[in-house]
Amino acid sequence: MTIWGDRRMRHLVLVSLLLSICGLAVADGKISVFEVLSRMVVARSIAYTATVETIRLKPQTISATALLYFKGGKKRLVYGGGFGASLVILDDGKSVYRLHPQWRLAVRMPIFPQRLNFELLRRNYEIKLLEPEEVAGRDCYVIFAQPKHPDNPKRKVWVDKVHFVVLRDELLDSDGTPIRIFVVRSINFNAEVDDDLFSVPPGWRVANAPYRPNLSLEEAERIVGFKVKLPKFVPEGYQLAGVGVTYCSHGTPIVHLQYSDGFNTISVFERPSQCQGLFGRFRFRWGWRRQQPCDWIPQDDFVHSQIVGNLRVIVIGHPSQAIMQRIAESVQ
Repeated sequence: MTIWGDRRMRHLVLVSLLLSICGLAVADGKISVFEVLSRMVVARSIAYTATVETIRLKPQTISATALLYFKGGKKRLVYGGGFGASLVILDDGKSVYRLHPQWRLAVRMPIFPQRLNFELLRRNYEIKLLEPEEVAGRDCYVIFAQPKHPDNPKRKVWVDKVHFVVLRDELLDSDGTPIRIFVVRSINFNAEVDDDLFSVPPGWRVANAPYRPNLSLEEAERIVGFKVKLPKFVPEGYQLAGVGVTYCSHGTPIVHLQYSDGFNTISVFERPSQCQGLFGRFRFRWGWRRQQPCDWIPQDDFVHSQIVGNLRVIVIGHPSQAIMQRIAESVQ
Protein backbone atom coordinates (compact mmCIF):
# COMPACT_ATOMS: atom_id res chain seq x y z
CA MET A 1 0.00 0.00 0.00
CA THR A 2 1.41 3.36 -1.00
CA ILE A 3 1.33 5.80 1.92
CA TRP A 4 1.87 9.16 0.24
CA GLY A 5 -0.12 10.26 -2.78
CA ASP A 6 -2.77 7.68 -2.05
CA ARG A 7 -6.32 8.64 -1.10
CA ARG A 8 -6.40 5.74 1.34
CA MET A 9 -3.83 7.55 3.47
CA ARG A 10 -6.22 10.46 3.81
CA HIS A 11 -9.19 8.13 4.38
CA LEU A 12 -7.51 6.86 7.52
CA VAL A 13 -6.56 10.34 8.61
CA LEU A 14 -10.01 11.81 8.00
CA VAL A 15 -11.95 8.99 9.66
CA SER A 16 -9.75 9.01 12.72
CA LEU A 17 -12.10 9.06 15.71
CA LEU A 18 -9.68 9.37 18.60
CA LEU A 19 -7.76 12.41 19.80
CA SER A 20 -4.86 12.74 22.18
CA ILE A 21 -5.50 15.79 24.29
CA CYS A 22 -5.13 16.57 27.94
CA GLY A 23 -5.08 19.54 30.31
CA LEU A 24 -5.40 20.72 33.86
CA ALA A 25 -7.86 23.63 33.70
CA VAL A 26 -10.78 23.47 36.15
CA ALA A 27 -14.29 24.21 34.86
CA ASP A 28 -17.26 25.08 37.07
CA GLY A 29 -15.92 23.24 40.13
CA LYS A 30 -17.79 20.02 39.26
CA ILE A 31 -15.32 18.37 36.89
CA SER A 32 -11.96 19.25 35.36
CA VAL A 33 -10.67 18.80 31.83
CA PHE A 34 -8.22 16.27 33.21
CA GLU A 35 -11.05 14.18 34.66
CA VAL A 36 -13.08 14.31 31.44
CA LEU A 37 -10.10 13.13 29.41
CA SER A 38 -9.21 10.42 31.91
CA ARG A 39 -12.75 9.05 31.65
CA MET A 40 -12.52 9.15 27.85
CA VAL A 41 -9.70 6.60 28.09
CA VAL A 42 -11.81 4.36 30.35
CA ALA A 43 -14.69 4.69 27.86
CA ARG A 44 -12.81 2.42 25.45
CA SER A 45 -14.18 -0.55 27.42
CA ILE A 46 -17.82 0.07 26.39
CA ALA A 47 -19.77 -1.03 23.28
CA TYR A 48 -22.02 0.95 20.96
CA THR A 49 -23.12 1.48 17.37
CA ALA A 50 -23.38 4.87 15.67
CA THR A 51 -23.91 6.69 12.42
CA VAL A 52 -21.03 9.11 11.93
CA GLU A 53 -20.08 11.71 9.36
CA THR A 54 -16.65 13.05 8.46
CA ILE A 55 -16.61 16.38 6.62
CA ARG A 56 -13.57 17.90 4.97
CA LEU A 57 -14.08 21.60 4.26
CA LYS A 58 -10.87 22.46 2.39
CA PRO A 59 -9.95 22.79 -0.47
CA GLN A 60 -13.61 21.97 -1.23
CA THR A 61 -16.36 20.50 0.92
CA ILE A 62 -16.60 16.72 0.77
CA SER A 63 -18.22 14.37 3.26
CA ALA A 64 -18.77 10.70 3.92
CA THR A 65 -21.15 8.87 6.23
CA ALA A 66 -20.34 5.58 7.91
CA LEU A 67 -21.74 3.01 10.30
CA LEU A 68 -19.46 2.68 13.31
CA TYR A 69 -19.32 -0.43 15.49
CA PHE A 70 -17.25 -0.08 18.67
CA LYS A 71 -16.43 -2.59 21.39
CA GLY A 72 -13.58 -2.73 23.86
CA GLY A 73 -11.38 -0.31 21.93
CA LYS A 74 -11.93 -2.03 18.56
CA LYS A 75 -13.67 -0.29 15.65
CA ARG A 76 -15.36 -1.23 12.38
CA LEU A 77 -16.22 1.56 9.93
CA VAL A 78 -18.45 0.86 6.93
CA TYR A 79 -18.65 3.79 4.50
CA GLY A 80 -21.34 4.23 1.91
CA GLY A 81 -20.31 7.27 -0.13
CA GLY A 82 -18.19 10.40 -0.50
CA PHE A 83 -14.44 10.01 -0.19
CA GLY A 84 -15.00 6.66 1.57
CA ALA A 85 -17.22 5.01 -1.05
CA SER A 86 -17.39 1.21 -0.55
CA LEU A 87 -14.75 1.45 2.16
CA VAL A 88 -14.63 -0.95 5.12
CA ILE A 89 -11.96 -0.47 7.78
CA LEU A 90 -11.23 -2.62 10.83
CA ASP A 91 -9.11 -1.28 13.69
CA ASP A 92 -8.13 -3.75 16.41
CA GLY A 93 -5.93 -1.25 18.27
CA LYS A 94 -2.70 -2.68 16.85
CA SER A 95 -3.36 -2.70 13.11
CA VAL A 96 -5.78 -1.23 10.59
CA TYR A 97 -7.26 -3.54 7.93
CA ARG A 98 -8.82 -2.35 4.69
CA LEU A 99 -11.20 -4.97 3.33
CA HIS A 100 -11.39 -5.72 -0.43
CA PRO A 101 -14.46 -7.97 -0.88
CA GLN A 102 -13.93 -8.35 -4.64
CA TRP A 103 -10.61 -10.12 -3.94
CA ARG A 104 -11.50 -11.60 -0.53
CA LEU A 105 -8.44 -9.73 0.68
CA ALA A 106 -7.62 -7.71 3.80
CA VAL A 107 -4.65 -5.36 3.62
CA ARG A 108 -3.07 -4.92 7.05
CA MET A 109 -1.16 -1.83 8.14
CA PRO A 110 0.39 -1.41 11.60
CA ILE A 111 -0.50 1.71 13.57
CA PHE A 112 1.87 4.32 14.93
CA PRO A 113 1.27 4.11 18.71
CA GLN A 114 -0.78 7.10 19.91
CA ARG A 115 0.38 7.97 23.40
CA LEU A 116 -0.69 10.94 25.45
CA ASN A 117 2.24 13.30 25.94
CA PHE A 118 1.02 15.41 28.85
CA GLU A 119 4.13 17.57 29.08
CA LEU A 120 4.21 18.37 25.36
CA LEU A 121 0.52 19.17 25.27
CA ARG A 122 0.61 21.48 28.30
CA ARG A 123 3.58 23.22 26.74
CA ASN A 124 1.73 23.89 23.47
CA TYR A 125 -1.96 24.36 24.39
CA GLU A 126 -4.31 26.08 26.82
CA ILE A 127 -7.21 23.66 27.33
CA LYS A 128 -10.49 24.49 29.05
CA LEU A 129 -14.10 23.42 29.39
CA LEU A 130 -16.75 25.58 27.73
CA GLU A 131 -20.49 25.65 28.46
CA PRO A 132 -22.18 22.25 27.90
CA GLU A 133 -23.92 21.62 24.55
CA GLU A 134 -25.98 18.86 22.96
CA VAL A 135 -24.94 16.49 20.15
CA ALA A 136 -27.11 13.67 18.75
CA GLY A 137 -29.64 14.37 21.49
CA ARG A 138 -27.09 13.87 24.27
CA ASP A 139 -25.61 16.32 26.77
CA CYS A 140 -21.91 16.93 26.24
CA TYR A 141 -18.91 18.50 27.89
CA VAL A 142 -17.19 20.85 25.41
CA ILE A 143 -13.39 20.96 25.40
CA PHE A 144 -11.51 23.74 23.62
CA ALA A 145 -7.77 23.61 22.93
CA GLN A 146 -6.19 26.98 22.15
CA PRO A 147 -2.63 26.73 20.76
CA LYS A 148 0.01 28.82 22.45
CA HIS A 149 1.73 29.19 19.07
CA PRO A 150 -0.67 31.30 16.92
CA ASP A 151 -0.23 29.55 13.55
CA ASN A 152 -1.11 26.07 14.84
CA PRO A 153 -4.63 24.57 14.52
CA LYS A 154 -7.23 24.77 17.29
CA ARG A 155 -9.43 21.89 18.45
CA LYS A 156 -12.97 21.73 19.84
CA VAL A 157 -14.36 18.43 21.15
CA TRP A 158 -17.78 17.40 22.47
CA VAL A 159 -17.73 14.50 24.98
CA ASP A 160 -20.82 12.58 26.11
CA LYS A 161 -21.52 13.37 29.79
CA VAL A 162 -22.59 9.82 30.69
CA HIS A 163 -20.34 7.51 28.64
CA PHE A 164 -17.45 9.94 27.88
CA VAL A 165 -17.44 9.12 24.16
CA VAL A 166 -16.42 11.80 21.63
CA LEU A 167 -19.58 12.85 19.75
CA ARG A 168 -18.13 15.75 17.78
CA ASP A 169 -14.57 16.82 16.95
CA GLU A 170 -13.67 19.97 15.02
CA LEU A 171 -10.23 20.91 13.75
CA LEU A 172 -10.01 24.68 13.23
CA ASP A 173 -7.41 26.79 11.46
CA SER A 174 -5.64 29.64 13.22
CA ASP A 175 -8.55 31.98 12.35
CA GLY A 176 -11.11 29.63 13.91
CA THR A 177 -12.53 28.41 10.57
CA PRO A 178 -13.35 24.65 10.57
CA ILE A 179 -11.03 22.51 8.47
CA ARG A 180 -12.38 19.07 9.30
CA ILE A 181 -15.40 17.92 11.33
CA PHE A 182 -16.22 14.51 12.74
CA VAL A 183 -19.76 14.25 14.14
CA VAL A 184 -21.96 11.47 15.49
CA ARG A 185 -25.44 11.78 13.96
CA SER A 186 -26.99 9.00 16.07
CA ILE A 187 -25.69 6.55 18.67
CA ASN A 188 -27.00 3.48 20.50
CA PHE A 189 -25.27 2.44 23.72
CA ASN A 190 -27.64 -0.49 24.22
CA ALA A 191 -26.76 -2.31 20.99
CA GLU A 192 -25.44 -5.87 20.91
CA VAL A 193 -22.09 -5.75 19.06
CA ASP A 194 -20.78 -9.08 17.73
CA ASP A 195 -17.06 -9.74 18.22
CA ASP A 196 -16.88 -11.20 14.69
CA LEU A 197 -17.37 -7.69 13.26
CA PHE A 198 -13.78 -6.87 14.20
CA SER A 199 -12.17 -9.90 12.55
CA VAL A 200 -11.12 -10.56 8.97
CA PRO A 201 -13.76 -12.90 7.43
CA PRO A 202 -12.80 -16.61 7.41
CA GLY A 203 -11.12 -17.74 4.19
CA TRP A 204 -9.84 -14.28 3.27
CA ARG A 205 -6.16 -13.62 2.59
CA VAL A 206 -4.32 -11.06 4.70
CA ALA A 207 -1.58 -9.10 2.92
CA ASN A 208 0.75 -6.98 4.99
CA ALA A 209 1.18 -3.47 3.62
CA PRO A 210 4.90 -2.77 3.25
CA TYR A 211 5.14 -0.51 6.28
CA ARG A 212 7.43 -0.77 9.30
CA PRO A 213 6.74 1.69 12.15
CA ASN A 214 8.60 2.42 15.38
CA LEU A 215 12.12 2.52 13.94
CA SER A 216 15.17 4.52 14.95
CA LEU A 217 16.70 6.82 12.33
CA GLU A 218 19.66 4.44 12.05
CA GLU A 219 17.38 1.45 11.43
CA ALA A 220 15.41 3.39 8.81
CA GLU A 221 18.60 4.40 6.98
CA ARG A 222 19.83 0.80 6.89
CA ILE A 223 16.54 -0.33 5.36
CA VAL A 224 16.19 2.38 2.71
CA GLY A 225 19.89 2.71 1.82
CA PHE A 226 20.05 6.51 1.85
CA LYS A 227 20.73 9.23 4.41
CA VAL A 228 17.59 10.49 6.13
CA LYS A 229 17.58 14.29 6.35
CA LEU A 230 15.52 15.81 9.14
CA PRO A 231 13.80 19.13 8.36
CA LYS A 232 15.65 22.05 9.87
CA PHE A 233 12.29 23.79 10.27
CA VAL A 234 9.00 22.54 11.70
CA PRO A 235 6.28 24.76 13.22
CA GLU A 236 6.94 25.81 16.79
CA GLY A 237 5.94 23.21 19.35
CA TYR A 238 6.32 20.15 17.10
CA GLN A 239 8.86 17.41 17.79
CA LEU A 240 9.76 14.11 16.13
CA ALA A 241 7.36 11.44 17.43
CA GLY A 242 7.97 8.44 15.17
CA VAL A 243 9.94 7.03 12.25
CA GLY A 244 8.74 4.40 9.78
CA VAL A 245 9.58 2.94 6.39
CA THR A 246 7.28 2.02 3.52
CA TYR A 247 7.58 1.44 -0.24
CA CYS A 248 5.75 2.81 -3.23
CA SER A 249 4.01 0.41 -5.60
CA HIS A 250 7.21 0.18 -7.67
CA GLY A 251 9.37 -0.83 -4.69
CA THR A 252 11.07 2.52 -4.07
CA PRO A 253 11.76 2.92 -0.32
CA ILE A 254 10.13 5.83 1.52
CA VAL A 255 10.94 7.16 5.00
CA HIS A 256 8.03 8.47 7.10
CA LEU A 257 8.84 11.09 9.77
CA GLN A 258 5.91 11.90 12.05
CA TYR A 259 5.97 15.12 14.09
CA SER A 260 3.56 15.97 16.91
CA ASP A 261 2.78 18.99 19.09
CA GLY A 262 0.92 16.87 21.63
CA PHE A 263 -2.30 16.52 19.73
CA ASN A 264 -1.83 17.46 16.04
CA THR A 265 0.57 15.73 13.67
CA ILE A 266 2.57 16.53 10.53
CA SER A 267 3.99 13.75 8.33
CA VAL A 268 7.13 14.20 6.22
CA PHE A 269 7.93 11.52 3.61
CA GLU A 270 11.31 11.23 1.87
CA ARG A 271 12.32 9.03 -1.05
CA PRO A 272 14.86 9.19 -3.89
CA SER A 273 13.88 11.88 -6.41
CA GLN A 274 13.81 9.29 -9.21
CA CYS A 275 11.36 6.46 -8.58
CA GLN A 276 12.48 2.97 -9.58
CA GLY A 277 9.29 2.37 -11.58
CA LEU A 278 9.11 3.37 -15.25
CA PHE A 279 5.69 2.18 -16.35
CA GLY A 280 2.06 2.76 -15.45
CA ARG A 281 0.98 -0.84 -14.81
CA PHE A 282 2.34 -2.53 -11.69
CA ARG A 283 2.22 -5.96 -10.09
CA PHE A 284 0.87 -6.20 -6.53
CA ARG A 285 0.79 -9.42 -4.54
CA TRP A 286 -2.94 -9.60 -5.20
CA GLY A 287 -2.90 -8.77 -8.92
CA TRP A 288 -2.16 -6.21 -11.59
CA ARG A 289 -3.47 -2.66 -11.49
CA ARG A 290 -2.90 0.62 -13.25
CA GLN A 291 -1.52 3.47 -11.19
CA GLN A 292 -0.38 7.05 -11.67
CA PRO A 293 3.41 7.43 -11.86
CA CYS A 294 5.03 8.18 -8.52
CA ASP A 295 5.95 11.73 -9.50
CA TRP A 296 2.22 12.49 -9.77
CA ILE A 297 1.13 13.55 -6.29
CA PRO A 298 -2.40 14.85 -5.67
CA GLN A 299 -1.77 18.39 -4.46
CA ASP A 300 -4.32 20.06 -2.20
CA ASP A 301 -4.42 22.17 0.95
CA PHE A 302 -3.15 19.24 3.03
CA VAL A 303 -0.38 17.92 0.74
CA HIS A 304 2.82 19.55 -0.50
CA SER A 305 5.35 17.75 -2.72
CA GLN A 306 8.61 18.91 -4.28
CA ILE A 307 12.14 17.82 -5.23
CA VAL A 308 14.80 18.91 -2.73
CA GLY A 309 18.32 17.95 -3.80
CA ASN A 310 18.31 14.21 -4.50
CA LEU A 311 15.06 13.58 -2.60
CA ARG A 312 11.38 13.95 -3.25
CA VAL A 313 9.83 15.38 -0.07
CA ILE A 314 6.09 15.12 0.64
CA VAL A 315 4.53 16.95 3.59
CA ILE A 316 1.01 16.05 4.76
CA GLY A 317 -0.78 17.95 7.50
CA HIS A 318 -2.88 21.00 8.33
CA PRO A 319 -0.37 23.86 8.22
CA SER A 320 -0.66 26.31 5.33
CA GLN A 321 0.91 25.49 1.97
CA ALA A 322 3.56 28.16 2.68
CA ILE A 323 4.56 26.47 5.95
CA MET A 324 4.57 22.99 4.37
CA GLN A 325 6.77 24.31 1.56
CA ARG A 326 9.11 25.80 4.16
CA ILE A 327 9.28 22.40 5.93
CA ALA A 328 10.11 20.64 2.65
CA GLU A 329 12.75 23.18 1.61
CA SER A 330 14.48 22.86 5.00
CA VAL A 331 15.29 19.20 4.25
CA GLN A 332 18.90 19.85 3.22
